[in-house]
Amino acid sequence: MSHYSTFLRPYHGKTTNSTNNSSSLNDENSTIKNLIFKHTSKTQQISINTNDKKGTMRGILGEVGNMTLSNKPIISKPKTIQQQQQQKNSVEIIIESQSNNNILSSALPPPTTEIAVNEIEEIIFDDNFQLSTDIPAEFDCDSGDLNNITTVSELIVNICKYWKELEQHTPIRQNFLLHRSEGTASPQNRAVLIDWLYQVHDRFKLLSDTFHMTIHLIDRYLQIIDVSKHELQLIGSTALLLACKYEEMAIPGMNDFVYVSDNAYSKEDMKEMERRMITTLSFDLGRPLSINYLRRYSKIIQATDIEHTLGKYLLDLTFIDHSFSHILPSYISACASFLSRYLLAYKRITSLTSISLLIENLWPKKFMFYHTGYIYEQLYQGIEQLGQLLIEQDKIKLKSVQKKFSQSNMFSIAQNSCCKSAYVQIALSNLLK
Repeated sequence: MSHYSTFLRPYHGKTTNSTNNSSSLNDENSTIKNLIFKHTSKTQQISINTNDKKGTMRGILGEVGNMTLSNKPIISKPKTIQQQQQQKNSVEIIIESQSNNNILSSALPPPTTEIAVNEIEEIIFDDNFQLSTDIPAEFDCDSGDLNNITTVSELIVNICKYWKELEQHTPIRQNFLLHRSEGTASPQNRAVLIDWLYQVHDRFKLLSDTFHMTIHLIDRYLQIIDVSKHELQLIGSTALLLACKYEEMAIPGMNDFVYVSDNAYSKEDMKEMERRMITTLSFDLGRPLSINYLRRYSKIIQATDIEHTLGKYLLDLTFIDHSFSHILPSYISACASFLSRYLLAYKRITSLTSISLLIENLWPKKFMFYHTGYIYEQLYQGIEQLGQLLIEQDKIKLKSVQKKFSQSNMFSIAQNSCCKSAYVQIALSNLLK
């Protein structure tokens, strides 16, 4: 069994198992360092390098380092600093006063100046300090992760509640591309675009979150603007660029997007489309993603690696099919989480196994409703849709998602017997009867 951290995402960087890669690491670090210190002078950079042991300088953020905290509470004590007149190199203050006859200039000694300075002392919480939670003991699945900061176990339940509220604010209309004028984008055009973008996303080694956000931006824009099908590639590339800026640490340049599109558009076209998209979306780009929910569901239900991977495969398949666009991320993720575990578990059941007992084991009613807001009966229709989508994969010509999940690092899940049409049909017929 594997725990999936709430926000932990896979890192696509190169692993370094030997010292032979040290030079490449230094090159990468130097590039990042140049970006960080872009606005600092050479003398500042020298002083930064000499003080590396004290902390890491992050541009205008100042020095960030580890400090030993005391047990003292925060206390602000104003101090009075008096600048004494008796200094060797005192600066004369010239006070000019204008009179009716002449201007009298005289050097006067500096007056005593009082400056209030706050002395800030460090604070630490009491050893017994804990965030107050009202999670019943029977639903608690996060207390064992208090020492793992990637799970944010103290806040995750409230975060998921906020996600459920936030996803309602940016809905996608059902079948929003149907019944549009001739020459504009159709569901088939959108499917071809998504399949191409999936290849670009995989080529650039981007995060899953980036692709999920890309689809979300495209659909939100297309449901508002009736665009020509010739603009779709530009819209898709721009949405992917925006998602990279939102999710990635390092993003491909516009020249890379122009290159992979075979110069179908220019950098200036992308800049203009970027302005149009973010203006149309009112600069509101954030929305909970289905991959976020799937990670959470996999964690609370203790899904295995292969179960979680099959769930990801099911989610990625939905992007090409226009009929899934309007479904809430939390709902489709719950359906994918259940179906992935059911298809793998169905291999092990016998004729004496009770399907109702299996369902309760895979999706404990009270426990999962508390954490997801869904019971199995609510997921029934979505599970059937996902199952039919999996069955039809043999007939679909767009194979980018299937190709990716046929790789060994994805457990070759797309080629697993549990994803074969005949097997899925039998498993679904027993589940949904």
